[in-house]
Amino acid sequence: MRILLLGPLELRSDRGVPVHVGGSRRRAVLAALALEANRVVPVERLVDLAWEHAPPSTARAALQGHIARLRTLLDGGLRLETRAPGYVLHADPELIDTHRLERLLDRAGTADGEEAAVPLLREALALWRGPTLADCGSAALREAAAGRLETLRVEALEQLAGHALRTGRGRSVTSQLTAVLPEHPLRESLVRLAVLCLHQEGRSAEALAVYEEARGRLAEEAGIDPGPALREAVAQVRSVAAAAAEGRPEPAPARLPRAPRRFVGRTGELAWLDEQCASLRRTHRPGYGGNGPVLLVTGPAGVGKTALVLSWSHRLGPAFPDGRVSVNLRGFDETEPLRPEEALAELLRALGADESAVPSTPGEAAAACRRLLAGRRVLIVLENARDAGQVRPLLPVEPGCAVVVTSRHRLTELVVEADARALPLASLPAGDAFDVLAEVTGRPRLAAEPEAARRVVELCEGLPLALRIAGSRLATRPHWRVATLAGELADERSRLAALATQGTLSVAAALELTVRSLPGPAAGLFRLLGIHPGQQVDTRAAAALAGTGLRAAAAALELLHRAHLVAETVPGRFERHDLVRLYARQAAEELPAATRDAALARLFDHYLAATAAGLVLARPDARHHRPSAQPAGGAPEFASSADALDWFRGEEPAVRGLIALAGRWGRPELACRMVENAGYLYLDAGLFRAWEDSARTALRAAEAAGTAADWPHLYSNHSLSLGWLGRRAEALEQSARAVDVADPESRPVLRHRYLSMRNSFLDDYGDPVKALPGIVETVTEARAGGDDRTLSQALNNLADALLRADRAAEGLAPITESLALLAGRESDPYLVISTKTHAQVLSALGRSEEAVEQIHRALELGRAQGNQAHAEFDFADVMGQVLYDRGRTAEARAHWEHALELAAEQGRMTRQVERVKERLAQGGPP
Repeated sequence: MRILLLGPLELRSDRGVPVHVGGSRRRAVLAALALEANRVVPVERLVDLAWEHAPPSTARAALQGHIARLRTLLDGGLRLETRAPGYVLHADPELIDTHRLERLLDRAGTADGEEAAVPLLREALALWRGPTLADCGSAALREAAAGRLETLRVEALEQLAGHALRTGRGRSVTSQLTAVLPEHPLRESLVRLAVLCLHQEGRSAEALAVYEEARGRLAEEAGIDPGPALREAVAQVRSVAAAAAEGRPEPAPARLPRAPRRFVGRTGELAWLDEQCASLRRTHRPGYGGNGPVLLVTGPAGVGKTALVLSWSHRLGPAFPDGRVSVNLRGFDETEPLRPEEALAELLRALGADESAVPSTPGEAAAACRRLLAGRRVLIVLENARDAGQVRPLLPVEPGCAVVVTSRHRLTELVVEADARALPLASLPAGDAFDVLAEVTGRPRLAAEPEAARRVVELCEGLPLALRIAGSRLATRPHWRVATLAGELADERSRLAALATQGTLSVAAALELTVRSLPGPAAGLFRLLGIHPGQQVDTRAAAALAGTGLRAAAAALELLHRAHLVAETVPGRFERHDLVRLYARQAAEELPAATRDAALARLFDHYLAATAAGLVLARPDARHHRPSAQPAGGAPEFASSADALDWFRGEEPAVRGLIALAGRWGRPELACRMVENAGYLYLDAGLFRAWEDSARTALRAAEAAGTAADWPHLYSNHSLSLGWLGRRAEALEQSARAVDVADPESRPVLRHRYLSMRNSFLDDYGDPVKALPGIVETVTEARAGGDDRTLSQALNNLADALLRADRAAEGLAPITESLALLAGRESDPYLVISTKTHAQVLSALGRSEEAVEQIHRALELGRAQGNQAHAEFDFADVMGQVLYDRGRTAEARAHWEHALELAAEQGRMTRQVERVKERLAQGGPP
């Protein structure tokens, strides 16, 4: 696990997955402890930073709650310890980026020579992901710590620039220097390095402009002239420029398409291209043998590959004095891609060959290219390559040349065969995406509606093509509000149509050309994925949609991944951006109705099989539904109920989407089966709002079809979900309907469970004393029924009711019997519930040590089963009670506050939550 502070605060697992930390104060506490890792941070300082110098009287107690929650989040090399007068975070310094930064800079400072120092400095600078301590939750902490870290950053960049200048590689840092310079315009050492590096790259006019800007600001803001070092640097630039002007030869023409007029962002990518080009040219020099270096820039349609490469290529005149040329391979055009002989002919013309000298055969043309490139330094840009086969004949054998290839496909063959260095382009970060929109629309207009502008950027998903189209629509409609466009984009039915110009330029058209480039099975799967309602899809679901085996589905998904139409987040699991998902949905609507229906039926079968497999582990005796035939890809094989819950949390949006789709499809019975399968999974995962939505949707579909009486579990599912959300009257009403539709003759066990549920609601929501007779009756019926799990639940409910009726001593016997019936069932969720109730009874009897032992056991069981959402809330609630009984009021309040935070995250609004609120309001139990 790692803590990242050089940018937005992040806590990441060992697999690189972000871990949700919580609110601003908890983030501030974590950041403060991480900055001072392995040193004690006093409580007073943590409180002062987290509450911005204005702490309330309850701040210390709340801090304890935040510390307790952080302890549950941290693992591996990160451990929190209480040590007077505060807390200390024990950590391997390598796991916290600020400490790793200082180590790298120390090593660079003592490194033996420049070759050893430069990689360390580059690694240190690469740790920055944005403004230091952004979103850390405390402006006070940012003010106290960010300045020192920013100074380290600038000093490291200056050291790196100095190394680059001395070795003739100033161009490798110019993009970083010019990006940082606006933040430190009066730092003369930084200005001097920027001037010299720009000059070394051949951009002397820009170097002089940087100097003049700095000179003017120094005079205006500081009232001083530039120092001698900066004056000496600019004199050197002017002297060289004047000498060159007297007899400089004409540079080789740059036969490149026009560079983008307003290129924004991508400073990291530009620096990478600079570094890779410089590094590769050091090892690929004329006369040393070997082939020229190859750089590969890939990414989805509209992400800005060509704009990046052209913007970069236009700056490289001195590096490639014999020319810079470009060939568009048209791999994703409406027309067919260029054939090898056509591409070679285009390249020869770009290199200056006469039309009459262009051979007609690929072999002769390749030989002519080699002759023209021999002993020369030329940059060759190959745009829009469809596959490696298009590129291979164009790769020069002359080591002084370099090739940059752009493609929507990943072209991994070139990495293997040509030792290509790959740069996959992702969407722009939010700040750069906003700048792109502002360049087209105008910054004042966006500043007038900042929230709407942020929403437009978000809905365009950082895709430059989408941002420029959206910006052009605003720019050509000055009477529009930004909120108007944001509303149009927010509607999924019109988003793709909104991202199109009046001509042929559109996001949908760009995606269509990508899909056309795919082999049949992959293109077919892409269109079928438009039926899938989730954002993520795994290999088994894809196999079900396509009606193929796992191997064929995996092969098709791999092709979609290579084409940047899906992204593999973990092995076998793929995610789609919203714009791609919406286009796939549009493509699916064009399929024949029979094809769509058959694929949808197979998808339902897959999710029925999967949820049934999870339910069997969570509740072995629960009613479940399986498809009539095994899905094409087979059902998931879960190792445990915790494994099943992990799967369900990821797939729940798709399950809920299918439930809604079943009603519209005229198949309400499929929605009912899915809800009955998923109900306990929703409960154990703590997804109460989603559960209520799914149960209500299925119930309405069944009632509309007149079949609701055939599905009594629907009413109980809806009742339970409403209960967890605190909607008591509706929960009681639905529990009564569940009892009504459960016939006592044909469904005696179900009827007993529904009566037990209803009595529990009456107990929880009303007078437990009045509810007791009904609960005792359910215990009697359960004993007669002979089912141990049903009896254990009834006994737990009885003990719970006796506890709330202030008869805890009487509750000890039924809860002890309940636990005995569940002995050996470590994976049974009923065991967690009964263990928690046992802890509450023991606490009420004053047996606090035993209560603590039992609530810890309930927490461990819950975590092992994957339903920690419930276990952690109950733990915080009961521990608060125990600590309060011991007179440790502040710690008790911290635990109860933590319980309420968990309840808010889960959407839990039960009577238990209300009792916690009442205790906090009253200073303890009533």
